[in-house]
Formats: sequence, structure tokens, C-alpha cells
Amino acid sequence: MHWFYDPAFSNTSTSIGDSEQKHFRALRIQKGEGIVVTNGLGESFECEVLELTPPSLLVTKAREHSRSPLSFHLIQALAKNDRDELAMQTAIELGATEITPWSASRCIIRWDGKLERNQLRWQQISTEAMKQSQQAWLPVINPLSSTKQLICGQLGIVLDPRAEIGLKDLDLSIEHISIAVGPEGGITDSEMAVLESKGFIRVRLGQSVLRSSSAGPAAIAAISALGANWDKA
Repeated sequence: MHWFYDPAFSNTSTSIGDSEQKHFRALRIQKGEGIVVTNGLGESFECEVLELTPPSLLVTKAREHSRSPLSFHLIQALAKNDRDELAMQTAIELGATEITPWSASRCIIRWDGKLERNQLRWQQISTEAMKQSQQAWLPVINPLSSTKQLICGQLGIVLDPRAEIGLKDLDLSIEHISIAVGPEGGITDSEMAVLESKGFIRVRLGQSVLRSSSAGPAAIAAISALGANWDKA
């Protein structure tokens, strides 16, 4: 069944918000068909379509979704050719619950003059990724941050192919991991010093050097597998 997002939806709702009705029509959903609506707050609702224009729904089943025992915060440096957006989208599909766009020193692109528009775009992409992966918790998209504004949290790692320790050396008994992914030009020594002063640990991701668009999602997938996170979700 197709998933839709409406932050105001509940088990007494009979329709979806205007922003999703265009998506509803584009999918050519038929009367009597089933869809799922989530409010992004851990609840999803299976619904029968009673009428098409405007959509009239009957909630047939409500479900509460628990959060995963291990959550991920992706700190993604801005990257050209929408690689940062691809990284964010894939990371959310793999279980990231929080995203921070990072304006690192060597980022090729900048959000100057387009801050609000790009912030909204990232939020829209995160919503679509949540629906695509059939999740019921809307990820948090933080404001654009500088290196000094980044927060390590319970455990923070920065992906560095020169690091001495690997993912398998991490303590996965914690509940929250922040993963910092630098830009195509790499993280400067001064930035790395700032990150380490905040508690971030340098960690290598295998033998290959991955693109900015794939490093974060690859780390999330690998850590999830190591911690059997997918089986526990």
C-alpha cells in the first residue's frame, strides 16, 4: 500500500491534508483501495478509500511504531550535484532519525542567499524518504551548521580513511550515534581538531574511499548489521 504523510492525522480523520492530495491523484488510487497514512509521530493508519474527489477515508487499523534501539544522526557536508541530498535520502531510508547539513571549509557549494529554500527542500526530501521506506517517525532536519556548531552527542564518529580504528571497534551498546561525513575536498586539519575536541572519534570505513553521497549510508548500514539493529527494529 502507498504511504502518505499528514501531521494532523488521527484514527478519527476522514481525509488527508491538501499537500498530499496531489500525490494521491497522481498515483491514480481507486475507490476501495487501501492506503497508509502516518502522522510522523510514530503512528500509522491503514485506511480504505471511500471517495476519490476529495479523498474520503475510513481508518481500518491503527498502529503504534516503537523507535529503533539504535538511532543515527547524519552530519552531512554539502556536496555538488545533489550528492548531499542523495546521502540524506538513503540514510533516512536506512534508519537515520536526524540530519544536520554541514557547511565545511572545503564544501564547493554554499547555501548563501538560499538558506530557507534549501532547508525546506531537505525537509521535503526527508518526508519522501520516510514514506518510501514506510517509516512512521519523521526525521529531524537541523539548521545548516558550521564545524564549531556541530554536536557530538552520545557517540560521534567522523569517517576518515586514515583512521586507526574501524567500525567493528565501536561500542554499539549505546543508543545514539552521530556520523560526520566531510566534503569531496576532505576535512581540514583544523576542522578535524575541532571535531576531536568535541569528542568525535576518527573511524575508517573499510579499505575503499567512498563518495560523500555513499559514505554515510554505508556506515549506517554496516553499523546496523554489526549491532543487529535491523533484527531489533
